[in-house]
Amino acid sequence: MIFSSFAFLLLFLPLTLLGFWVLRKRADWATTAVFLSLASWVFYAVWDWRFLLLLWLSMGANYALGLQVWRLRSKGWLTAALVFNLGLLGYYKYLGFFAGMFGVGLPGQFILPLAISFYTFQQIAWQVDLYRGRLQRPGDFRAFLLCVSFFPHLIAGPICRPSSLIPQIERGFAERPWAWKLGFTLFVFGLAKKVLVADSLAPGVDALYLQESLSAPQVLLAAFGYGLQLYFDFSGYADMAIGLGLVFGIRLPINFRSPYRSLSIVDFWRRWHISLSRFLRDYLYIPLGGSRHGAFRQYGNLLITMLLGGLWHGAGWQFVLWGGIHGALLCLNHGWLRLSSWRLPAPLAWALTLLVVMLAWIPFRAVDLGHALRMFGELRSWQAPALPGFNTLLHEVASLHLQQGLWLVVPLLLALCAWLPYSLKLVLRLSPFWRGVLTAVLALLVMKAMLARPDRAFLYFNF
Repeated sequence: MIFSSFAFLLLFLPLTLLGFWVLRKRADWATTAVFLSLASWVFYAVWDWRFLLLLWLSMGANYALGLQVWRLRSKGWLTAALVFNLGLLGYYKYLGFFAGMFGVGLPGQFILPLAISFYTFQQIAWQVDLYRGRLQRPGDFRAFLLCVSFFPHLIAGPICRPSSLIPQIERGFAERPWAWKLGFTLFVFGLAKKVLVADSLAPGVDALYLQESLSAPQVLLAAFGYGLQLYFDFSGYADMAIGLGLVFGIRLPINFRSPYRSLSIVDFWRRWHISLSRFLRDYLYIPLGGSRHGAFRQYGNLLITMLLGGLWHGAGWQFVLWGGIHGALLCLNHGWLRLSSWRLPAPLAWALTLLVVMLAWIPFRAVDLGHALRMFGELRSWQAPALPGFNTLLHEVASLHLQQGLWLVVPLLLALCAWLPYSLKLVLRLSPFWRGVLTAVLALLVMKAMLARPDRAFLYFNF
């Protein structure tokens, strides 16, 4: 079940919201939390009930291990918890990859359980926070279950820290302000980004990455087109997750702050997938030593962090390349900041940052490493592109199926990304009246688009 489906919008969400509305005032927080956990498990089991058994196993084992970590503050118990979580992730996500590196063939087919990367990282954060004393106590088991499996963020984040979510849940739902109107507006806004923009870009982007050979302008279009598709798809999911969180009385962290307005690669990683960036910083980069032991040690820590961050996204060398590119760019950026006080003019800094970020999306989208390297090599083949006519553009925009129209739509979307603030900030600037108008108009457009074409899964479900 995905957010942009009629099954979710017309059946699951209304029933879950009705149950929450009844329980919010009439039951204690634990009963409400159990109800939301049960609803979340139904939501998750629609994909494959076998994955639900793995989720239960992961949460049960983590809570038992976490109690020992908290009681004893033992590095041995923390190590056991990390080995369990990373072992589970490694078995399902990386065993085939590493076996292939050594030429070992494995029988059977490994299926990646949905959301295993997200809920594993979240529970690792909980274990480490218990060991470090950031959490005074592990929290009630029912609050822990909802924290990990709460359906708005379960599938693709944001990666939520239990140290933030568990106290919210245990404080109760009736005692706090219920910003459900703002939540619905943000949810519909994210739904529109996904259905009207990201899904419309998908046909043209997919066609470019399937072509046997491309000219340099086509490679750039493929890079920029996918970068925009991924942004509107993933930030749309994050907006929907945050909006649904508000609808059910839980505040989730912001995951995007206009990343394509960044003036440096360091600035980009403060704006893009913020919950992952902070996780990698706090639980990998800083424990490795961060910037505390000199420049060369810092650069090594940056490279290790980003290489592992790339591998977290997928078991493939193309993701390692993507992580390596960003690690190298971060080292260059930090080195320049250390060596010189001179800065590029803002327009030039923005254009250069945007170009390297978009080109780095090529291995992220490519089928494999060879495909990515071939596309980089085709940047030498410059041929003037054949631009579509205005009638073609109008037809594709009206049908929300962009292919030739990518040449004209991509620059317009880039301008919007550089000009508009991020979703929550934009929505908060509107008066309640205009929020209602925006919500109604976008909801109608989304429903019309959903009737005309099948559901598309979110891109980050693959990671």
